[in-house]
Amino acid sequence: MTKPTRQSSINLKLPDDLKEKTKIRAHIKQQTVSKFIRELLSSHFDGTLCKSDVDKNARQSFINSTEFLKLIVWMYTKKSSNAFKETQLDLESYIETLKKTAPHFPKELVSEFDKVLFDLIRVSKEESEYSKDYKFSKGYRSALEFNYELLEKYLLDFETPMIVSSFK
Repeated sequence: MTKPTRQSSINLKLPDDLKEKTKIRAHIKQQTVSKFIRELLSSHFDGTLCKSDVDKNARQSFINSTEFLKLIVWMYTKKSSNAFKETQLDLESYIETLKKTAPHFPKELVSEFDKVLFDLIRVSKEESEYSKDYKFSKGYRSALEFNYELLEKYLLDFETPMIVSSFK
């Protein structure tokens, strides 16, 4: 049987506006002010306080990068013409960008990007120029089509700020 952890109390003075903000945040998280402050201090000391901000910044950085923009533009051009025109260097660049998508997108969108990745790997290994066409852009019996609508919805909703009503 483990011995219960001793808890000490701290009394502190806060400006009225900071106290009100703390009460609002605690209410939003459905916590007491004490529990909210305890968790805030714990996350500060264990290094996880800003983890969501760091993750958000990394996601924004990747999505706003030139390499990702080039990939998306290329993918959309393949909707109108899936003919092979890329150099091996282009293919390798797109493959590397696709491999970086997992930490920045939800699983269902990563699965969509995997369709493109597998298709690019297949095309890059093809010997014959005649079999080098892309299947992700239109879908074929042997490959599923990339869900452009899912990508569009994610990008249009990306980092939309959440409106929080004030608590009194």
